[in-house]
Amino acid sequence: MYLEDVAWAHKQEEILRIFAADEKEKRYHFKPMKSRQRAFIHSLAEDFGLDGESLDPEPHRHVLLFKTPKFVSAPMKTLAQAARIKRAQLNVSAPVTAGPERKADEVKHDYNGLLLTKPKFALTEDELRPLIKKSAATTDFDIIFLSKEQGVALLPTMSSVNPEQLVTLLTSLQPTIAGEVMKNDMGASVVLCQFDTSDLEPKIVEQQGRPAPAISNGWSQVAAKRAVPMAAPQVKPVGQRPVYTVLGSRLAEAKRKKQEDEEKLRRKAQAQDVVDDWEKAIDQEETAEVDRRASEASQESVALA
Repeated sequence: MYLEDVAWAHKQEEILRIFAADEKEKRYHFKPMKSRQRAFIHSLAEDFGLDGESLDPEPHRHVLLFKTPKFVSAPMKTLAQAARIKRAQLNVSAPVTAGPERKADEVKHDYNGLLLTKPKFALTEDELRPLIKKSAATTDFDIIFLSKEQGVALLPTMSSVNPEQLVTLLTSLQPTIAGEVMKNDMGASVVLCQFDTSDLEPKIVEQQGRPAPAISNGWSQVAAKRAVPMAAPQVKPVGQRPVYTVLGSRLAEAKRKKQEDEEKLRRKAQAQDVVDDWEKAIDQEETAEVDRRASEASQESVALA
């Protein structure tokens, strides 16, 4: 049911998310709808943890949803994310079928979506979806706004085509969608792109117009190695020491000379201290001798008197 009318399914999911987020609302009545649509609503409500039942006879039969104690919150994954992960699992598990042989130098691009580059400021899905629908009336796309300003991923929801058919389809739709996007100033351009859809947010693997990551072997690597210029060997003249050796020797010589000068100054200071002490001692002896003689003279004068 989701793949048959993606826009309608997204609308019902949006209604359920608004109902789930409103703490005051306990019940929600849907409009009368067909049995398959009611079955889809019941299945979606079960994922949300909501209870529901169908009321009234045809053609007025409709779905009533209500919250019970088991309800907690809306699921983190959206329908688009769940479908994308499911498609990735199916592509991995699908048997590999033999295809036409490719030439050795032919590059294979496994594009699985389109990338809208440099979207206009505050672009919304509601603005973009009618434009995509106008350009690709028979193909539904999941619209995912990528983080880090990488652009907007446009992923076709069909799962019944093989990779080669998908590339062919996207290649035919890309010019028309790109023209409409640029005509309405929705973004810079729309290019073919290969996404890794194994996670909640698609990751860009390869983008049209940008070189793919270099492979780790093969002729391209050989050519790249040969393109690297070889450094010419440096020949050192006989008897010439390297620059760092010469500088090291000069530094060592300057350090040794500084140490010798410091040692000379230290010895000179010690010698000066010795001389000062010797002169001081002589002065003290002379002073003592003068005092002794004065004392003796004083004593003799007393005796004569």
